[in-house]
Amino acid sequence: MTIEIRPAFDEAVMAAEMPVQLQTLDLRELWEHPGLNFEKLHGMIEPTTGRQLYSLRVTSSARAIACLLNGPALVLVSLHVATK
Repeated sequence: MTIEIRPAFDEAVMAAEMPVQLQTLDLRELWEHPGLNFEKLHGMIEPTTGRQLYSLRVTSSARAIACLLNGPALVLVSLHVATK
């Protein structure tokens, strides 16, 4: 599996100053990983690719919005951090 990082996601990570841990997962492991909580966002489509959007947990206070492309590739579209 490859990972594509959109500029908006990269900018949000840098602004949040959160630690990023790289982990190698195949598509099956991604779907089944208990800590990621990979969830379909019903009715939400990524405008550039026309693909279904999903939400996944990055940390306890942050979620990423992503889509899946053929290949397989995970596209990290945006990052949303809960404010305190």
